[in-house]
Amino acid sequence: MLKFLISIALVFSLFGIAIPDNTKAQDNLQVEILGFDTKPNTKIMVSVFAEKGFLKEPIQSKSIKVTGDKALILFDLPAGEYAVSTYQDLNSNGKMDRHFYGAPKEPYGFSNNIKPTIGPPDYEECKVKVSEGKKTISITLIN
Repeated sequence: MLKFLISIALVFSLFGIAIPDNTKAQDNLQVEILGFDTKPNTKIMVSVFAEKGFLKEPIQSKSIKVTGDKALILFDLPAGEYAVSTYQDLNSNGKMDRHFYGAPKEPYGFSNNIKPTIGPPDYEECKVKVSEGKKTISITLIN
């Protein structure tokens, strides 16, 4: 049996086959959401973006039911820079509702607690760095 295991290890090393290392910790981004309406049966929607596709194509999106006075959502991401947007879906229709002139009707927020004045914020304003381990950011929704 020992000869068999040594043979397998030799084949792996000769052909450059990597054995997965599951001991490396995942990089995490934990997003804490505050300041939402405590109306029952609503969800907080959170999306993570890279610079390319900011506010158009999220890398990951998650939702969580509203309970208590804060929401915590964890994303497993490779190290890098990301921006986060979030909103509370008050009427459970699965989308951000807007006024006729484009402003959000539902509570929303961005990483770094950017409060845009006219139009959406820039990626540079919202970006956060995720490196080895866990990074926690807090977003307070704008009503």
